[in-house]
Amino acid sequence: MDVIGFVGVSATGGSVRSAKGEGLARRRWRTAMSAENSRTNSHVVIEHHKGESEGDSPTYQLSLGERARTVVNTCSTGTLCTSSVRHDGVPFGSHVDYILDQDGRPIMLLANSAAHTGNLKKHNKISLFCQPPTSSGQSGGRATLIGSVERVSRVDLEELVDFFVERHPHAKEALTYAEAFHFYRMEVEDVYFVGGFGVAATWVPMEDYTKAEPDPIAFEATKLIDRLNSSGSEDMRRLCTIFCGIEDTFTASVVSLDRLGLDIRVTTEENTFEYRICFRENIGTSFDAQSGLVKLLQEAWEREHGYEDEWVDAPPPQVVRYFERKRERGAELTQ
Repeated sequence: MDVIGFVGVSATGGSVRSAKGEGLARRRWRTAMSAENSRTNSHVVIEHHKGESEGDSPTYQLSLGERARTVVNTCSTGTLCTSSVRHDGVPFGSHVDYILDQDGRPIMLLANSAAHTGNLKKHNKISLFCQPPTSSGQSGGRATLIGSVERVSRVDLEELVDFFVERHPHAKEALTYAEAFHFYRMEVEDVYFVGGFGVAATWVPMEDYTKAEPDPIAFEATKLIDRLNSSGSEDMRRLCTIFCGIEDTFTASVVSLDRLGLDIRVTTEENTFEYRICFRENIGTSFDAQSGLVKLLQEAWEREHGYEDEWVDAPPPQVVRYFERKRERGAELTQ
């Protein structure tokens, strides 16, 4: 188990303990969990049924508002869709840079001469499509904001102007032309969120989006995912076998990571599954996430190599199966 190659140190700053020793994760859970929670099986998988995410959000995943807010916050550019003046209201898509204010409203710096700005002067209803470059394609999360825009002065934006330049350095020169560029703020009226292929695709209640906080590890998640996927197929096999109960020949990869856990896509000869393995600890930083991943890898190794009795007082991490796609006569069906 090459966990040292993955992150180098444990949560306490020292090297990762040997599986034969009293590791940090094991010590914590031996003292924190009571015997009445004891379980002998190493995997308990909960089924996630389609439509569950429309109501109260389950505890094992971010709420719809948090996921949508995270996607929009992680992006710094999007596709602005305005109603074309030239083509009688036909939707006109164009690139735009933006930042978010504290309520999740996009702030854009637009050139007076741009086609989309001309469209806005005629009709200010817009949509803004956001998808991080690292999650492009159908498998990636994305969000579409619906609403209207109004021009705002630099004075009204206060410190957000500096934040805009920090996020988009090229804007510094544009701002020297005070009459050529102006800020616009989008009043978001509705949000449509797609979690990925076969996952949530739904409208998000505005109150949930406005009050939500972006996931704290979103900007580092891609690096952590890449490092975990490149750490070796043996680690991934072990996680899926021990925690998800997969025994067939398969390939697996981590497709997303947030403060509550990681999503793993498993492909066998006949099926494709997607699972969530949850963290036990509260994750607030990327270092916390690294530590949580190390503990999962260490626990899986110990359970596989006969040290399961050391975890008798600790239930396995919560595991959820999102969906299953079966291949039938050359076609893929979603269940």
